[in-house]
Amino acid sequence: MIVPVGQTGQMDHTTRLDRARQDGERIITLCTENMAAPVPSCPDWDGAGLLSHLTRVWHMLAIIVEERREGFPGRDDFPPRPAEGEEAAGAQAALDRVIAAMAAVEPGTSMWSWGTTQSIDYFHRRLHLENLVHRVDAEQMAGISSEIDTDEAADAVAERFEEFVHARPERPSGSFHIHRTDGDGEWTAKVEDDRIVIAEEHAKGDAAAKGTGPELILAMWGRAPVGSLQVFGEASLVEEWFALCR
Repeated sequence: MIVPVGQTGQMDHTTRLDRARQDGERIITLCTENMAAPVPSCPDWDGAGLLSHLTRVWHMLAIIVEERREGFPGRDDFPPRPAEGEEAAGAQAALDRVIAAMAAVEPGTSMWSWGTTQSIDYFHRRLHLENLVHRVDAEQMAGISSEIDTDEAADAVAERFEEFVHARPERPSGSFHIHRTDGDGEWTAKVEDDRIVIAEEHAKGDAAAKGTGPELILAMWGRAPVGSLQVFGEASLVEEWFALCR
């Protein structure tokens, strides 16, 4: 079940891992069927590149969780890249590994992460949403429309604000309000004393963007243009804030 946005923004960890597996296996299928096809939102990648990226990410997350690392794994910690023709099997093995590693750890267990949340909960959420965004990439690559659950999309917006923007060195030139139109979810972002401050509230910003959960996260992730949203004020300021979320 999804806890309402405005409380923890968290979803039950078994649901997250189930969704991560479903999206991961769809990515593997679409990439292996379209290895040479370009990924529209990631111009440096084709299907093979997207699959290789995720294979490495899944192993990286598994290593951190299995070994309780307090930093990122080194190059020598990763298994060899799959041989030509074995990419799908290699990706499936990496996906199975990371799901098993995360399922074995109780929610709330203290653990290093590169985000704000220092527990396994960060990794349950990160794997789920990493696979969601790249499932969209794989579907765009294959020319397929993506279906995104609106509450999952709102959770992905919240994750960007809760876990990542504070660590970025850039400071946007004005405040920003984002408003979800198909359920609970409003955020105001601003800079105070050179710190980024995020509040879940209804408030005015120097710029604002409104849309459904899926519309908001696709634009925030750079998978759809900012013009797909209702924008108030300078679109360039919306772009500044969204750039911090990628």
